[in-house]
Parts: sequence; C-alpha cells; structure tokens
Amino acid sequence: MTTWKERHDEAVRKQAAAQQAYQDATDERALALLAGVEDLGTQAAVARELGVTTPSVNQAIRAYQKKIENTE
Repeated sequence: MTTWKERHDEAVRKQAAAQQAYQDATDERALALLAGVEDLGTQAAVARELGVTTPSVNQAIRAYQKKIENTE
C-alpha cells in the first residue's frame, strides 16, 4: 500500500514529465515550422499550407528563437 505522500510525489513526477514532453513537442513544432519556411519561402506560405494564421506561425517561431537565445 502506498502512502498519500508517495502518491503525491509520483503525481509530481508525472506532472514534470508531462511538462517536459509538452516543451519538447513545442520545440519540435517550431523546428518543423522553420523547415517549412525554408521550403516554402515565407511564414505566410507555411500558414496557408497548414490552414492556420500567419501570426500563430510567427509566434511559435519567435518563442523558440527567444528560448534558444536565452540558453546560449
């Protein structure tokens, strides 16, 4: 039988893993968008291809670039 504290600690570990997985997926998406810009030429073209707005593409790319700049 597990204690409430053990259950709590396990839930905290799961939350941390989920947050890391989300961040990894966010980075992968931004890298894919950057590759799309290389292939198609503009963020607007990428947005059209994906059926999303240009600002959403721009925001994802900028957030990734800012993260990378802050880790250098």
